[in-house]
Amino acid sequence: MPSEENFLTSRKRNQPINLAQDFSDEEMARDWTLSEDDIQEVRKYRKDYRLFFSIQLCAIRLYGRFIGDIHDLSPRILNYLNQQLELPPSLSVQVPEREATYLKHRLRILNFLGFQKYDEAAQSKLENWLEQQAIQGQLPNELFHRAERFLLTHQIVLPGPSVIERLVVSVCASTHSKFFESIYKKLSPQLRQSIDRLLTVSEGEQRSLFYQLKEYPPSAKISSLKDYLQRYRSLSETGIDEFDIQMIDPEFLTYLFKLAKRYSSRDMKRFQEHKRYALMICFLLESRKVFLDHLVKMHEQYMMEISRETKNSYEKKHREFRKRQKKAIDIVLKTTTKLLKWPDDQPIYKNHSGMILGN
Repeated sequence: MPSEENFLTSRKRNQPINLAQDFSDEEMARDWTLSEDDIQEVRKYRKDYRLFFSIQLCAIRLYGRFIGDIHDLSPRILNYLNQQLELPPSLSVQVPEREATYLKHRLRILNFLGFQKYDEAAQSKLENWLEQQAIQGQLPNELFHRAERFLLTHQIVLPGPSVIERLVVSVCASTHSKFFESIYKKLSPQLRQSIDRLLTVSEGEQRSLFYQLKEYPPSAKISSLKDYLQRYRSLSETGIDEFDIQMIDPEFLTYLFKLAKRYSSRDMKRFQEHKRYALMICFLLESRKVFLDHLVKMHEQYMMEISRETKNSYEKKHREFRKRQKKAIDIVLKTTTKLLKWPDDQPIYKNHSGMILGN
């Protein structure tokens, strides 16, 4: 399976069961309460292993999987199960040392709960169900979670997350190929030629326009705005307006857009025509909306920066003006004070101005 089409995180693959440490008493009672039949079944085993057996019994019923690292379980859950089994409180779980005993416990739990192993028959059943869901436009990530619920509802032990992921990707690839073909048939020869140009590095350029369209918008400067606006125009000039976007579900369009962004121009050229052109038209349609949003934000940021610079310039000049104005007022007040104190019988001559002004 191509790594670009994987959708699970590494954590989800390596840790299929998320053992929460923070939960309410109601949630604990809902998920970890043993029935009378459960308790009777657990009591058939040695006292040392009853806690371990009850944990795995609840885990299969709740998650559809056995818990691998059982020591990560919250002490609250351990004590809650101990109370129901009338066992003393404990902070650890005694795990069977012999593999034969361990496997025997697992088999007994599956038989008691009516669960079956994930075998070829179960996989075929899941694959048929996935095909029906994929035809309806379900996305891989959502299909994965629904597949887990499907297996749990049908009391089938869930395999590793990567197993389900590979099956989901395989089914989606097969189903989507038919959808890609229908999109391809709606594209005009001119639009396909425009897409081919996007994947080709033009003379004098180091990167294809497809690569440039995937780049995150630069800082909001006038030169950046002009360059980004030119890219938007280049995108619109491909002729995507003639394509009927209504034939693609919005969520599916977004999914294909994100998928196309993972590939390089070289990767795109290696795909079959149907897939290549379908991915590219979805990329272009969604990119136009994204570009427009980015242009609006860049314009807002640019105007805010201009406003901030203008405000700073105004405040700087205003402070300088007020400083000069204060100095002038001080001179006027000082001069007025001296004039008021000037003797009435002494005339004021021009040569007295320096004395009056304090020079």
